[in-house]
Amino acid sequence: MTSDERRRYIALIREQALPLEQLPPPTLPPRFAERLFTGVSPVVLTPAGTAAGVSPVGPDPAGTAAGHAGGSSVPMPGIKAVLFDVYGTLFSSAAGDINAGVEKIQSSAVNPGADAASRGLSTASAPDRTGSGLDALAREYTDSASGEELVSYFHKAVRESHAASKAAYPEVLAGEIWERFPGRKIPAEEFALRYELAVNPVYPMAGAKQLLASLKEAGFVMGIISNAQFYTPLLFEALLGGSPEALGFSPELLVYSYMEGEAKPSPLLFEKARAALKKQGIGGGETVYLGNDMRNDIQGAARAGFRTVLFAGDRRSLRLREDDPLISLLPCAVVSKLADFEQLLKRSPSSADNEKGA
Repeated sequence: MTSDERRRYIALIREQALPLEQLPPPTLPPRFAERLFTGVSPVVLTPAGTAAGVSPVGPDPAGTAAGHAGGSSVPMPGIKAVLFDVYGTLFSSAAGDINAGVEKIQSSAVNPGADAASRGLSTASAPDRTGSGLDALAREYTDSASGEELVSYFHKAVRESHAASKAAYPEVLAGEIWERFPGRKIPAEEFALRYELAVNPVYPMAGAKQLLASLKEAGFVMGIISNAQFYTPLLFEALLGGSPEALGFSPELLVYSYMEGEAKPSPLLFEKARAALKKQGIGGGETVYLGNDMRNDIQGAARAGFRTVLFAGDRRSLRLREDDPLISLLPCAVVSKLADFEQLLKRSPSSADNEKGA
């Protein structure tokens, strides 16, 4: 996109951003509740377990891990790097994820509205403006389409793209999807952004800006591994006051699905981050990943050798996926507030070294 387009898209995001109520998390199942860190908990983190013959995820030179299978409450070794999911973790979204309603397994550019029930979302979780917003988009920026026709077209185009892909976790490009839409009156990328804002409004999660500022000041290496589209990085500048890089994220640790051609939980995304961290001398055991989805975030990160923390602070975004047979690992810890995650990291043995600039 051009610099003028970038400025216009950022202004559009700001213009349409409205605070979203952060819904209290549901009562957590016991195996998650016992890992909940509240900011006053005496335990730093629960690393992968030592029970039932499972090797702990303890630190090792290669940063590898046998798995997060559960176990005793023992302190986690020092954390040097923090990786984040975006949707449902740093940003609350009406859908609970980025436009994620049509999945081969999961793609980041898929509409949430028509498939909300199948993803555990109540119809009340999406704002009332969604339908009218889509109709207004269709009326103003297409020749004759309706909002319903936009949704139908998008779902069909994504399914066709997935069917043609050989990837286990295919990603689509939202701009390319809308490039083929007949009767569109504005550029495809702008249309893609306006469509996303209509079906999936987003707003910073409570405490997100403070958390990032604190971690940057403390000297943690920060990165992102997220299902995303071209407009995802613009959310930071529009709603948090700076680009990801300006907020402290390392450019080589910005791993977005739309740039890799695969979506989480594809190992490709996590391995790319792991390789970048290795170049900085940081292993998997020194890295923690924060995300809201047990499959797309916790499983993928744990299998790459990272420590994991499940963010359970917003009911609409929490994905425990307890009936998913692919999930065999538990997070090292669970937090219901981003402020608690900050406190958890401050209790890590390495945090004092970070603050001293070591």
